Amino acid sequence: MGRYLSPLLLWALSSQLLLASNKPDQQEAIRRIQQAVAKTNIFELPSFAMKAAVEVEIQGKPVEGTYQLLWNGPDQWREEVSFPGYSEVQVGGKTTVWVQRSTDFIPIPVYHLRQALGFGSNVGGGGGSSLVQLDFSHKVIKKQRGRNEHGSKLTCFEMEDEEQHTSETCLNETTGLLARNSPYHTEEDIQPIGGKVFPRVFTAREAGKLTAKVSISELTTPGQFPLSTFIPPTGVAPQQGCMNPTSPHLAQRVNPEYPVSARAQHVEGSVKMDVFIGTDGIVKIRKLLEAPSSDLEASAQRAIEAWHYDPAACNGRPVQDSTILQVNYALSH
Repeated sequence: MGRYLSPLLLWALSSQLLLASNKPDQQEAIRRIQQAVAKTNIFELPSFAMKAAVEVEIQGKPVEGTYQLLWNGPDQWREEVSFPGYSEVQVGGKTTVWVQRSTDFIPIPVYHLRQALGFGSNVGGGGGSSLVQLDFSHKVIKKQRGRNEHGSKLTCFEMEDEEQHTSETCLNETTGLLARNSPYHTEEDIQPIGGKVFPRVFTAREAGKLTAKVSISELTTPGQFPLSTFIPPTGVAPQQGCMNPTSPHLAQRVNPEYPVSARAQHVEGSVKMDVFIGTDGIVKIRKLLEAPSSDLEASAQRAIEAWHYDPAACNGRPVQDSTILQVNYALSH
Protein backbone atom coordinates (compact mmCIF):
# COMPACT_ATOMS: atom_id res chain seq x y z
CA MET A 1 0.00 0.00 0.00
CA GLY A 2 1.18 3.49 -0.68
CA ARG A 3 2.27 5.91 -3.31
CA TYR A 4 2.95 4.29 -6.66
CA LEU A 5 6.22 6.08 -6.81
CA SER A 6 8.76 3.41 -6.00
CA PRO A 7 10.55 3.55 -2.62
CA LEU A 8 13.92 5.29 -2.72
CA LEU A 9 16.43 2.78 -4.12
CA LEU A 10 15.42 -0.54 -2.50
CA TRP A 11 17.74 -3.54 -2.87
CA ALA A 12 17.22 -7.28 -2.48
CA LEU A 13 17.24 -8.45 1.11
CA SER A 14 18.96 -11.65 0.09
CA SER A 15 22.23 -9.89 -0.74
CA GLN A 16 25.18 -10.90 1.48
CA LEU A 17 25.84 -8.48 4.35
CA LEU A 18 29.45 -7.41 4.84
CA LEU A 19 29.31 -5.15 7.86
CA ALA A 20 27.21 -5.11 10.99
CA SER A 21 24.63 -2.32 11.16
CA ASN A 22 25.82 0.86 12.83
CA LYS A 23 24.70 4.40 13.25
CA PRO A 24 26.39 6.53 10.58
CA ASP A 25 27.63 10.10 10.68
CA GLN A 26 24.66 11.99 9.18
CA GLN A 27 26.61 14.80 7.56
CA GLU A 28 29.30 12.51 6.15
CA ALA A 29 26.72 10.11 4.73
CA ILE A 30 24.77 12.93 3.09
CA ARG A 31 27.98 14.42 1.71
CA ARG A 32 28.96 11.12 0.09
CA ILE A 33 25.51 10.59 -1.41
CA GLN A 34 25.36 14.15 -2.75
CA GLN A 35 28.82 13.72 -4.25
CA ALA A 36 27.64 10.55 -6.04
CA VAL A 37 24.53 12.32 -7.34
CA ALA A 38 26.64 15.21 -8.67
CA LYS A 39 28.61 12.79 -10.85
CA THR A 40 25.49 11.67 -12.74
CA ASN A 41 23.42 14.87 -12.63
CA ILE A 42 23.49 15.76 -16.32
CA PHE A 43 20.99 18.53 -15.60
CA GLU A 44 23.91 20.60 -14.32
CA LEU A 45 25.23 20.70 -17.91
CA PRO A 46 24.47 23.88 -19.89
CA SER A 47 22.89 21.81 -22.66
CA PHE A 48 22.48 18.25 -23.93
CA ALA A 49 20.44 16.17 -26.35
CA MET A 50 19.10 12.74 -25.39
CA LYS A 51 17.41 10.35 -27.78
CA ALA A 52 16.32 6.83 -26.88
CA ALA A 53 14.42 3.77 -28.03
CA VAL A 54 11.97 2.64 -25.36
CA GLU A 55 9.93 -0.46 -24.71
CA VAL A 56 6.97 -0.62 -22.34
CA GLU A 57 4.37 -3.20 -21.46
CA ILE A 58 0.84 -2.48 -22.66
CA GLN A 59 -1.84 -5.08 -21.89
CA GLY A 60 0.81 -7.70 -21.30
CA LYS A 61 2.64 -7.13 -24.60
CA PRO A 62 5.89 -5.23 -25.30
CA VAL A 63 5.39 -2.05 -27.29
CA GLU A 64 8.21 0.03 -28.79
CA GLY A 65 8.39 3.81 -28.80
CA THR A 66 10.74 6.79 -28.74
CA TYR A 67 11.92 9.35 -26.22
CA GLN A 68 13.71 12.67 -26.72
CA LEU A 69 14.89 15.41 -24.35
CA LEU A 70 16.52 18.66 -25.46
CA TRP A 71 18.04 20.72 -22.64
CA ASN A 72 19.18 24.34 -22.76
CA GLY A 73 19.36 24.56 -18.98
CA PRO A 74 16.47 24.84 -16.49
CA ASP A 75 14.96 27.82 -18.34
CA GLN A 76 14.49 26.01 -21.66
CA TRP A 77 13.80 22.32 -22.21
CA ARG A 78 11.64 20.13 -24.43
CA GLU A 79 10.64 16.50 -23.88
CA GLU A 80 8.78 14.17 -26.26
CA VAL A 81 7.38 10.66 -25.72
CA SER A 82 5.77 8.64 -28.50
CA PHE A 83 4.15 5.18 -28.67
CA PRO A 84 1.61 3.75 -31.11
CA GLY A 85 -1.62 5.52 -30.21
CA TYR A 86 0.01 7.92 -27.74
CA SER A 87 2.06 11.09 -27.91
CA GLU A 88 3.26 13.59 -25.32
CA VAL A 89 5.14 16.88 -25.59
CA GLN A 90 6.31 18.96 -22.64
CA VAL A 91 8.01 22.33 -22.96
CA GLY A 92 9.12 24.07 -19.82
CA GLY A 93 11.27 26.40 -17.78
CA LYS A 94 12.11 26.94 -14.11
CA THR A 95 8.54 27.45 -12.89
CA THR A 96 6.23 26.82 -15.87
CA VAL A 97 5.42 23.78 -18.02
CA TRP A 98 3.23 23.34 -21.10
CA VAL A 99 1.96 19.75 -21.40
CA GLN A 100 0.22 18.29 -24.44
CA ARG A 101 -0.88 14.65 -24.25
CA SER A 102 -3.08 12.62 -26.57
CA THR A 103 -4.91 11.45 -23.42
CA ASP A 104 -6.29 13.44 -20.49
CA PHE A 105 -4.39 11.30 -17.97
CA ILE A 106 -0.95 9.74 -17.41
CA PRO A 107 -0.96 6.21 -18.86
CA ILE A 108 0.60 3.55 -16.64
CA PRO A 109 3.24 2.62 -19.30
CA VAL A 110 4.41 6.24 -19.45
CA TYR A 111 4.66 6.29 -15.67
CA HIS A 112 6.80 3.13 -15.82
CA LEU A 113 9.01 4.83 -18.41
CA ARG A 114 9.59 7.76 -16.07
CA GLN A 115 10.32 5.39 -13.21
CA ALA A 116 12.98 3.73 -15.33
CA LEU A 117 14.59 7.08 -16.23
CA GLY A 118 14.38 8.45 -12.70
CA PHE A 119 13.87 12.06 -13.76
CA GLY A 120 11.21 14.28 -15.28
CA SER A 121 8.74 17.07 -14.71
CA ASN A 122 6.19 14.63 -13.28
CA VAL A 123 7.86 13.98 -9.94
CA GLY A 124 6.03 10.74 -9.50
CA GLY A 125 8.31 9.42 -12.23
CA GLY A 126 11.70 10.52 -10.96
CA GLY A 127 11.73 11.66 -7.41
CA GLY A 128 11.52 8.19 -5.85
CA SER A 129 14.53 6.53 -7.39
CA SER A 130 16.76 9.05 -9.08
CA LEU A 131 20.37 9.36 -10.16
CA VAL A 132 20.11 13.13 -10.54
CA GLN A 133 18.60 14.31 -7.25
CA LEU A 134 17.79 13.13 -3.73
CA ASP A 135 15.73 14.92 -1.09
CA PHE A 136 16.81 14.48 2.54
CA SER A 137 14.39 17.03 4.03
CA HIS A 138 12.05 14.41 5.54
CA LYS A 139 14.56 11.63 6.23
CA VAL A 140 17.03 10.60 8.91
CA ILE A 141 19.82 8.12 8.16
CA LYS A 142 19.43 5.41 10.79
CA LYS A 143 21.88 2.65 9.83
CA GLN A 144 24.85 1.96 7.61
CA ARG A 145 25.89 -1.45 6.32
CA GLY A 146 27.99 -2.96 3.60
CA ARG A 147 27.27 -5.83 1.25
CA ASN A 148 28.23 -7.50 -2.00
CA GLU A 149 25.88 -7.38 -4.97
CA HIS A 150 26.72 -8.69 -8.42
CA GLY A 151 30.41 -8.65 -7.52
CA SER A 152 30.41 -5.02 -6.37
CA LYS A 153 31.00 -3.75 -2.84
CA LEU A 154 28.19 -1.45 -1.73
CA THR A 155 27.80 0.84 1.26
CA CYS A 156 24.10 1.18 2.03
CA PHE A 157 22.32 3.75 4.19
CA GLU A 158 18.93 2.98 5.71
CA MET A 159 16.72 6.08 5.91
CA GLU A 160 13.55 6.69 7.88
CA ASP A 161 10.91 9.42 7.48
CA GLU A 162 8.44 10.86 9.99
CA GLU A 163 5.97 8.05 9.21
CA GLN A 164 8.74 5.55 10.09
CA HIS A 165 8.85 4.29 6.51
CA THR A 166 12.30 2.99 5.69
CA SER A 167 14.19 3.08 2.41
CA GLU A 168 17.74 2.42 1.36
CA THR A 169 20.33 4.28 -0.70
CA CYS A 170 23.54 2.51 -1.70
CA LEU A 171 26.90 3.66 -3.04
CA ASN A 172 29.17 1.58 -5.24
CA GLU A 173 32.57 1.81 -3.56
CA THR A 174 34.41 1.12 -6.83
CA THR A 175 32.72 3.72 -9.04
CA GLY A 176 31.67 6.21 -6.35
CA LEU A 177 28.21 6.31 -7.94
CA LEU A 178 24.74 5.57 -6.61
CA ALA A 179 23.88 1.90 -7.04
CA ARG A 180 20.28 1.75 -8.20
CA ASN A 181 20.40 -1.96 -9.07
CA SER A 182 17.47 -3.67 -7.41
CA PRO A 183 14.38 -5.72 -8.19
CA TYR A 184 12.80 -2.40 -9.22
CA HIS A 185 15.40 -0.54 -11.28
CA THR A 186 18.65 -1.22 -13.07
CA GLU A 187 21.05 0.88 -15.10
CA GLU A 188 23.90 -0.29 -17.29
CA ASP A 189 26.60 0.88 -19.71
CA ILE A 190 27.74 4.00 -17.83
CA GLN A 191 29.63 6.39 -20.13
CA PRO A 192 31.06 9.94 -19.86
CA ILE A 193 29.13 12.99 -21.04
CA GLY A 194 30.39 16.58 -20.64
CA GLY A 195 32.30 16.00 -17.40
CA LYS A 196 29.54 13.77 -15.99
CA VAL A 197 28.82 10.07 -16.36
CA PHE A 198 25.43 8.58 -17.21
CA PRO A 199 23.96 5.13 -18.00
CA ARG A 200 22.80 4.30 -21.50
CA VAL A 201 20.35 1.53 -20.52
CA PHE A 202 17.60 1.75 -17.87
CA THR A 203 14.93 -0.72 -16.80
CA ALA A 204 11.96 -0.71 -14.44
CA ARG A 205 10.26 -3.77 -12.97
CA GLU A 206 7.10 -4.45 -11.01
CA ALA A 207 6.46 -7.76 -9.25
CA GLY A 208 9.54 -9.13 -11.00
CA LYS A 209 8.19 -8.30 -14.47
CA LEU A 210 9.91 -5.88 -16.85
CA THR A 211 7.62 -2.88 -17.34
CA ALA A 212 9.91 -0.42 -19.15
CA LYS A 213 13.31 -0.38 -20.84
CA VAL A 214 15.15 2.69 -22.14
CA SER A 215 18.09 2.33 -24.54
CA ILE A 216 19.76 5.70 -25.11
CA SER A 217 21.07 5.97 -28.67
CA GLU A 218 22.32 9.56 -28.41
CA LEU A 219 23.51 11.60 -25.45
CA THR A 220 25.58 14.57 -26.63
CA THR A 221 26.37 18.18 -25.78
CA PRO A 222 25.94 19.90 -29.16
CA GLY A 223 25.69 23.43 -27.74
CA GLN A 224 22.69 25.67 -27.19
CA PHE A 225 19.58 24.96 -29.24
CA PRO A 226 17.73 27.79 -31.03
CA LEU A 227 14.87 29.46 -29.16
CA SER A 228 12.42 28.11 -31.74
CA THR A 229 13.01 24.62 -30.30
CA PHE A 230 11.14 25.61 -27.15
CA ILE A 231 7.96 27.15 -28.53
CA PRO A 232 5.05 25.77 -26.43
CA PRO A 233 2.43 23.56 -28.11
CA THR A 234 -0.40 25.52 -29.68
CA GLY A 235 -3.55 25.91 -27.61
CA VAL A 236 -2.03 24.57 -24.38
CA ALA A 237 -2.31 26.56 -21.16
CA PRO A 238 0.80 26.87 -18.95
CA GLN A 239 0.89 25.26 -15.53
CA GLN A 240 3.22 25.31 -12.56
CA GLY A 241 6.21 23.01 -12.78
CA CYS A 242 9.85 22.45 -13.70
CA MET A 243 12.24 19.64 -14.56
CA ASN A 244 13.02 17.44 -11.55
CA PRO A 245 10.95 19.09 -8.79
CA THR A 246 11.24 17.65 -5.31
CA SER A 247 8.60 14.99 -4.65
CA PRO A 248 5.47 15.60 -2.56
CA HIS A 249 5.84 14.03 0.88
CA LEU A 250 3.00 12.04 2.40
CA ALA A 251 2.36 13.85 5.68
CA GLN A 252 -0.99 12.32 6.66
CA ARG A 253 -2.09 8.84 5.69
CA VAL A 254 -5.27 6.88 6.28
CA ASN A 255 -4.86 3.13 5.90
CA PRO A 256 -7.43 1.62 3.52
CA GLU A 257 -9.71 -1.10 4.81
CA TYR A 258 -9.69 -4.50 3.14
CA PRO A 259 -13.40 -4.99 2.29
CA VAL A 260 -15.00 -8.11 3.78
CA SER A 261 -16.50 -8.98 0.39
CA ALA A 262 -13.09 -8.92 -1.29
CA ARG A 263 -11.56 -11.05 1.46
CA ALA A 264 -14.35 -13.59 1.20
CA GLN A 265 -13.80 -13.89 -2.56
CA HIS A 266 -9.98 -13.90 -2.17
CA VAL A 267 -9.64 -10.82 -4.38
CA GLU A 268 -6.12 -9.35 -4.38
CA GLY A 269 -4.23 -6.84 -6.50
CA SER A 270 -3.45 -3.17 -6.93
CA VAL A 271 -5.64 -0.13 -7.41
CA LYS A 272 -3.95 2.56 -9.51
CA MET A 273 -5.32 6.07 -9.90
CA ASP A 274 -4.23 9.12 -11.84
CA VAL A 275 -4.31 11.97 -9.32
CA PHE A 276 -3.60 15.64 -8.92
CA ILE A 277 -1.79 16.82 -5.76
CA GLY A 278 -2.30 20.55 -5.34
CA THR A 279 -0.06 23.15 -3.74
CA ASP A 280 -2.30 22.76 -0.68
CA GLY A 281 -1.31 19.08 -0.47
CA ILE A 282 -4.87 17.87 -1.12
CA VAL A 283 -5.31 14.86 -3.43
CA LYS A 284 -7.90 14.94 -6.21
CA ILE A 285 -8.54 11.72 -8.11
CA ARG A 286 -8.83 12.32 -11.85
CA LYS A 287 -9.17 8.81 -13.27
CA LEU A 288 -9.21 5.18 -12.20
CA LEU A 289 -6.55 3.34 -14.20
CA GLU A 290 -6.72 -0.17 -12.76
CA ALA A 291 -8.61 -2.06 -10.06
CA PRO A 292 -9.20 -5.77 -9.33
CA SER A 293 -12.78 -5.11 -8.18
CA SER A 294 -15.22 -2.29 -7.49
CA ASP A 295 -15.10 -2.75 -3.71
CA LEU A 296 -11.28 -2.49 -3.66
CA GLU A 297 -11.58 0.58 -5.87
CA ALA A 298 -14.00 2.22 -3.43
CA SER A 299 -11.78 1.37 -0.45
CA ALA A 300 -8.68 2.81 -2.12
CA GLN A 301 -10.53 5.95 -3.18
CA ARG A 302 -11.73 6.66 0.36
CA ALA A 303 -8.20 6.29 1.70
CA ILE A 304 -6.44 8.30 -1.00
CA GLU A 305 -8.88 11.19 -0.74
CA ALA A 306 -8.03 11.42 2.98
CA TRP A 307 -4.27 11.54 2.41
CA HIS A 308 -2.48 14.86 2.72
CA TYR A 309 0.91 15.81 1.33
CA ASP A 310 3.59 18.40 1.73
CA PRO A 311 3.45 19.54 -1.91
CA ALA A 312 6.05 19.13 -4.63
CA ALA A 313 8.39 22.09 -5.04
CA CYS A 314 10.43 23.83 -7.71
CA ASN A 315 13.33 25.83 -6.28
CA GLY A 316 11.62 25.77 -2.88
CA ARG A 317 8.31 27.00 -4.30
CA PRO A 318 5.24 24.71 -3.97
CA VAL A 319 3.87 23.40 -7.28
CA GLN A 320 1.10 21.06 -8.32
CA ASP A 321 1.88 17.45 -9.18
CA SER A 322 0.17 15.05 -11.58
CA THR A 323 1.07 11.47 -10.79
CA ILE A 324 -0.21 7.96 -10.12
CA LEU A 325 -0.98 6.60 -6.67
CA GLN A 326 -1.25 2.89 -5.95
CA VAL A 327 -2.82 0.88 -3.14
CA ASN A 328 -1.91 -2.80 -2.88
CA TYR A 329 -4.20 -5.44 -1.41
CA ALA A 330 -2.77 -8.86 -0.47
CA LEU A 331 -4.19 -11.64 1.68
CA SER A 332 -2.08 -13.60 4.16
CA HIS A 333 -1.71 -17.18 2.94
